[in-house]
Amino acid sequence: MTNHCSFDIKFEKFNKNIHIEFPKGLNIIYGESGSGKSKIIYSILNKANPGSANFSILNKIISESIQLVFQNPENQIICQNLQSELSFGLESSSDNSVDLKDELQKIKSLLPFVDDWLRHPSTLSGGEMEILNIVTAFTSKSEVVLIDDGLSYLNPNTKKQWVEWIKNNFSKKKTILWFTSDYNDLSFGKTKWILSLSDMQPHDNSNSNPEYQHKHRNGLLSIKTKDLTFGFEASTKTIIDNLNINLSNARSVGIIGENGSGKTTLSQLISNSIKPLSGSVELDISNNIPSVGVLNQFPERMLGSNTLEHLLLKLINNNKFDPNILNSFIKKLKSYQINWNTIKDQNAKDLSWSIVRIALIIILSQSNYDLIILDEPTFGLGYQQKRKLSELIKNILVNKHLILISHDIDFVNAHCDQVLNFDLKNIYKNHIIVNAK
Repeated sequence: MTNHCSFDIKFEKFNKNIHIEFPKGLNIIYGESGSGKSKIIYSILNKANPGSANFSILNKIISESIQLVFQNPENQIICQNLQSELSFGLESSSDNSVDLKDELQKIKSLLPFVDDWLRHPSTLSGGEMEILNIVTAFTSKSEVVLIDDGLSYLNPNTKKQWVEWIKNNFSKKKTILWFTSDYNDLSFGKTKWILSLSDMQPHDNSNSNPEYQHKHRNGLLSIKTKDLTFGFEASTKTIIDNLNINLSNARSVGIIGENGSGKTTLSQLISNSIKPLSGSVELDISNNIPSVGVLNQFPERMLGSNTLEHLLLKLINNNKFDPNILNSFIKKLKSYQINWNTIKDQNAKDLSWSIVRIALIIILSQSNYDLIILDEPTFGLGYQQKRKLSELIKNILVNKHLILISHDIDFVNAHCDQVLNFDLKNIYKNHIIVNAK
């Protein structure tokens, strides 16, 4: 057993060789998407590098008892129901059935949002899946836990609660390396690091959060629900229960709320991809039913085993994308440092989430949709990339309407003229970003 984790990170092009040590407790490594966070993780795990980087990891000293919390919470789930998912890890590390039963009950008590342990884990919200994965990872007997953006679906209050849970229970037992794209996460660290393409240095506590300067014209979007109710057939719990909202004259609508409160479910009901148990939802723009394009919070679900090029061809064949603007689309991608010829025929799982998200948002923005729904679009994006996303949203709102679902409340308030707080079930108007002319 080692008392710490250490390695050398060598930036060959810049003639830098930096020795880094991480003590027990919570260590935060911040970096923009593409800076090399996954390279470090894969090097620690002795796995093949998923992509190129400007550095190499040398002289590594670390325990072999390592647990990884994945960036995509679905990738960590291996069983068909929640009961089996919790039991699997415990059975792998314990040979005492009595201790196993007691430990299982303790873990279940940490997940009060689960009402049916025979549910498939994929029926949980993104944030609930992250909580499940955090609990299973930290209750394992590992000495080191690596977190790959593994708390990014949690809203700020819930994230703070679980970080405190990690600190209070495991700071003296485990070495924790939390790799994140959220600059605010640095505030939680015992040690704090900034990873860039040319360096890795301790954080100097300067504030580099993005500031947005955004205004857009008034809109014509109306959303009305009447006694809207939805729940899974196998569950006794309703996700949305008799929801009544009346929203009108919006151009960009934000939806915020606790994890598992029903934000994504509402977007699925609005886009007609699922049906309510009872009640109704009406959607219109200028008294017409709009066409709706959706960015799923899990981009792989949009593509499946297909590629971005296959999706684009499907939209062209369905008259949702004009082939005459294909060159313009490719130039737009290039302005975001994305090469279409490099990514078009790759599976989504082989691309970074930031690239997949930005590429899909650009595709949707240039498609023939009246309304675009973006579910957690800032996930995995650093502050520079959020600025680029802000510019993209400005372009979308020139001639389209938008629904933005996010726990990033600052980003929502910077881009949405009306915001639905799903916890309070109220709507507030954000006059500061509307430029009515």
